[in-house]
Amino acid sequence: MEKFNSKVLVIGAYGQVGSEIRSIQDKLNFSFDFPTSKELNLLKLDSFEDYLDHGKYDLVINLAAYTDVELSEKNREKANIINNLSLDIIAKETYRKNIGLIHASTDYVFGDSGGPYNSNDKKSPINFYGLTKSLGEDLILQEHKRSMVIRFSSVFSEYGNNFVKKIINRIINNSEVEVVTDQKISLTYAGDFAKNLENIIKFYYDEAFDSFQDRIFHFSSDDYTDWYTVAKIIHQEMINFDKEFTNVNLIPISSNEWHSMAKRSSDSRLMIDKEFMNLGNIILSNWKDRMKYVVNKVIPSMIRDHGKNG
Repeated sequence: MEKFNSKVLVIGAYGQVGSEIRSIQDKLNFSFDFPTSKELNLLKLDSFEDYLDHGKYDLVINLAAYTDVELSEKNREKANIINNLSLDIIAKETYRKNIGLIHASTDYVFGDSGGPYNSNDKKSPINFYGLTKSLGEDLILQEHKRSMVIRFSSVFSEYGNNFVKKIINRIINNSEVEVVTDQKISLTYAGDFAKNLENIIKFYYDEAFDSFQDRIFHFSSDDYTDWYTVAKIIHQEMINFDKEFTNVNLIPISSNEWHSMAKRSSDSRLMIDKEFMNLGNIILSNWKDRMKYVVNKVIPSMIRDHGKNG
């Protein structure tokens, strides 16, 4: 069935994907509630049940996550509560109250067995962030019998913290920038999810959704790449903006040369389910075009923040 003018609770609404949804909410045929992390604090495990009692929601979209892969190795308790333990309550309470549930996950649930990965491939996370997200997926699917899990990969946008902004920042402040070149990746433009959200929700309520037994879908570009290639596109857009950045050299390095607390997969590419895309009428943009758009959107303010060019 189709649901229109439904009330949707978005948890984690101030991250990249949530910010994109908020930016176009007036164009979507739903009523949204976007609580801050103070208003709905998942570190307090009873807060979700209390919050749910104050609103009559038809659907919950959970975008909340402790996404810092490095700090997850240190702040394990916090990462585990947000990415895993809190989901037991979210899933049980929404199912008990007959509220729909769409949950965002990540390519980090996979390890080094080699991508591109299908949605039902065996998971084998190799860092703590990936482990908590994998366990959280399991809870969602076990405790809410009609939940949907959507996996993103290397999310980028004009909002929040992401690889694009990190590379821009390094190029602004350094004459040489090292970038890993031997990790195969998929990319997800956060704005694509927001623009397809209405169709995704319609698909969730359609009987066609019931034919997908694993209820897991990959939402990322099927045009694969690597971090060094992405950095080169960012660098070129910066040169187009200001020739001064021609003087910055990008240096390709291997993942073994990059020092990190968290182990990362050499191939985390996601395989897109074409049937899901077709039935859901989901259209993804070209990641290179969106990458250039985002770079040009954030360059002026980032340069001003660094005191460059007056």
